[in-house]
Amino acid sequence: MEKKNTVPMLEKALDILEYIGASDSSVPLPELQKNLGIAQASCYRIASTLLQRGWLEKRSGNRYEIAPGISRAAEKVRFRVERYKHLQPAMNNLANQIGFSAKFSVRDGDGFVNVCSAQCRTGLLNFSEPGFRSPLKMIASVSAIFLAESPLREQNRLLDAKTRPVFLELKKQYRKYGCSYIHGQLKKDADYPFDTLSIPVKREDLLLGVISFLSLPGELEKEKETIVARTKSALRGIAESL
Repeated sequence: MEKKNTVPMLEKALDILEYIGASDSSVPLPELQKNLGIAQASCYRIASTLLQRGWLEKRSGNRYEIAPGISRAAEKVRFRVERYKHLQPAMNNLANQIGFSAKFSVRDGDGFVNVCSAQCRTGLLNFSEPGFRSPLKMIASVSAIFLAESPLREQNRLLDAKTRPVFLELKKQYRKYGCSYIHGQLKKDADYPFDTLSIPVKREDLLLGVISFLSLPGELEKEKETIVARTKSALRGIAESL
């Protein structure tokens, strides 16, 4: 699809930053040129500019790494769990209304963070405490929504041969039903020991986060369509408060 109203050189610079940021070690220019499809001269000029601005630093062997200077640009939007404390009453009401433990997750880089948990009065299960992080590459009902709403290049970067088929099935489900559901498994050491149902929280077309519900295997499956319908007004209220 043709990109409109974008700056090609800026896109290349952002591709370089994202690629280096996702790498386990520093990266040489030839690797950036080859894997990102950037001409040698352009790649060198972009890296030199980012080096001068303090966003990249040069390592031995003409390799580049993310530099501390980039944090100044991100300081204003740096993740803070405290920003979401005001959601607790709404989340408590939602968990008790639906009858299953609930959590609200937001994306942070290549992962997502649980920022608010609520246990219903009759629930035996509860989600992890606020602040718990999970990588998007570990497919769950939550990460499937964040990935489905991400550009294809991000999906390709984060998924491998094992996780891609699972994600594609969840993505298809999400596009059709507006939710992401994983059926829990009763067997020992199961990858998914509980039912999880996740629903996007949006303001217009902007994905703000994901609400999830948790149950023992099989319980959520019977009620997932009803739950999606019953949560619509609550999700609008949460979206408006963010």
